Amino acid sequence: MQEAVEEVPLTYNAFLAGFGTEQACVSALFAARWPDGFRCPACGGARYYPVSTRRLPLYECVKCRLQTSVIAGTVMEGSRTSLTRWFHAIYLLSRPDGISALRLADVIQVTYKTAWLMAHKIRSAMSDADASVRLTGNLRIDRCYYGDPVFDDARQPLLIGASVDDEETPVFIKIKQPLPHHVVSDKRFIKPEGIQAFYEEHTDYADTPDSYRYRKAHSTLWPIIQAFPAWLNLTFNGIGAKHLQLYLDEFAFRQNCALQNFAAFSTSLYWCANSRALAYPVLTAYRPTLDTPWLVFGSKARWRGTHLSRWGA
Repeated sequence: MQEAVEEVPLTYNAFLAGFGTEQACVSALFAARWPDGFRCPACGGARYYPVSTRRLPLYECVKCRLQTSVIAGTVMEGSRTSLTRWFHAIYLLSRPDGISALRLADVIQVTYKTAWLMAHKIRSAMSDADASVRLTGNLRIDRCYYGDPVFDDARQPLLIGASVDDEETPVFIKIKQPLPHHVVSDKRFIKPEGIQAFYEEHTDYADTPDSYRYRKAHSTLWPIIQAFPAWLNLTFNGIGAKHLQLYLDEFAFRQNCALQNFAAFSTSLYWCANSRALAYPVLTAYRPTLDTPWLVFGSKARWRGTHLSRWGA
């Protein structure tokens, strides 16, 4: 995230005017990928010959003769979708409310499958941005949940962490799913080793402070804890456990851009230009998740009925 440059947020009309052609997008992508000038990915050479006989230009290194596409090594690598559509998608996902794949497909005029894959590739770049920063300084870490509290055994337990300043205002946040074996499955309670794993992976601290099961969430994190489930439900009508982390990283990315006064679009473009493409088989591969609770009851209807009877519904 620290590579981003502070600037005035880009309005939608200004975006359409500035990135309405392939050439404008090529120039912006080149600058985002090589902000200090072209560097050959093989030998590091700075001199090149442009080759403009293809839809997207190639850059041939003077030293080793390797030809490099402007989209090679980016989330767009291998895609036949136009750069204007890619830039449109990056812009819309960087807006405060994001956008669903169904709506994105309609706006940029691609199939739903293409829009879904594009959105996830952009989210993977946002995840790379999240991974590039560790929480440090004054920390606040709390447990939270995603899901209906009525069906407590189906909720997704999460950990939210923030670096805060002297006024207890967050300056950088992370929201993470613990691994299934770090959770008491039927109670959806994160074990101490899950909290320790969060500290080791996402902070500069090895020692985990005391964490209490029924402690009230810190006041600086409570608005965020309320905001991300509402966004997931309103924008996507809910998200399953398998891909939930990518959506949480997307939400945290935009929050962090706002907290640090970074323009979300230019920051997104930088990371999309400097992150590898997420392959479809990797995206759709099996991921371990918490047990499905209604399997114990024999059917989803029986499981739901048990909960509703408990609440007198």
